[in-house]
Amino acid sequence: MRVRDLQEFLSKFTSANATGTRQGNAISNAVLFVENGGKLFEIRRMEVHEHAVPIIGQPGHTAHRLVMKTQKNSPLILPTNLKDDY
Repeated sequence: MRVRDLQEFLSKFTSANATGTRQGNAISNAVLFVENGGKLFEIRRMEVHEHAVPIIGQPGHTAHRLVMKTQKNSPLILPTNLKDDY
């Protein structure tokens, strides 16, 4: 999934209806969760990771990631300065 997919999905809940008013603004206050192994984990923070090296097979594109962090430890090995809470 890409960030643009998330933006497109969420815009369906907050876009203007035929009368020009906003609809579905309640989703703006929704709490974000991630499902893992049948359990829900609240997202505590989000980070954008950037890597200057181009993506293999995608010339001109660098690697950007939107990382959503939960309280649960991740099995991925991240640099210490990226995995600790602020």
